[in-house]
Amino acid sequence: MRNKPRNSDGTIRRTNKPRQLTNRSIIARWVEAETLHLKRLGMSYQMIADHIVGVAHGQQQAMVPMPEPARFTEEYRISGQAVHRAFRRGILRLPNAEAIELRKLDTERCEEMFLSLQSGIRKGDPRSVEVGVKVLAHKAEISGYKAPAKVEMTGHQGGPLTIETFRKWCEEVEGEEVENKDSSDETKTK
Repeated sequence: MRNKPRNSDGTIRRTNKPRQLTNRSIIARWVEAETLHLKRLGMSYQMIADHIVGVAHGQQQAMVPMPEPARFTEEYRISGQAVHRAFRRGILRLPNAEAIELRKLDTERCEEMFLSLQSGIRKGDPRSVEVGVKVLAHKAEISGYKAPAKVEMTGHQGGPLTIETFRKWCEEVEGEEVENKDSSDETKTK
C-alpha cells in the first residue's frame, strides 16, 4: 500500500492542494508546549490536565502563549494519560534525547531549590545548609560528576586478596543461596 500525502492531523489530503495545519494539530502542539512548561514547574499529569481544560474553557490563564487560530470546543476534555503522551511527544520533538532532557530538567530544579535556600544558608541556618548539601549531592549524581564509591577488598591482615580466597567466598555465597532456595521451596510445599 502506498503512503498517501497527509495533513498535519493525519487526514489524507489531495495531492494538488498544499498541506493544511489543522486546528486539532495547533491545539496538540500547544498542549505539548504547555505540558513541558508545567512539568518543569513540577506539576503532576492530572494537575496539568485540569489546568489545560480550565484554559480551554476560559477559566484559567495559559502559561505558554496560545496560537491565534486555535479554537477549543465547548466539550473539550483531556485526561492525565493524554497529557503524559503529549509530554513524551514534546520531549521527542526537542533536539535532545529524553534522558538528557529530563536530566536537564532535574538540574534546573536543583538549581532553583539551591537558590531558594541561599538566604537560610547565608544566615547560617543548619537545616538550610543540610538540605543545600543534599541538593548539591543529588545534582552531582544526576549530572554524572559524582565520584564513584571505591570498594576495595583486602585479605588477611589488610594484605592483598588472593584469588583462592575470593573463589572460596564466592562458593560459600553460592552455597548459601542454594540452601536458602531449598528451604524456601520446602516451606512452600508444606
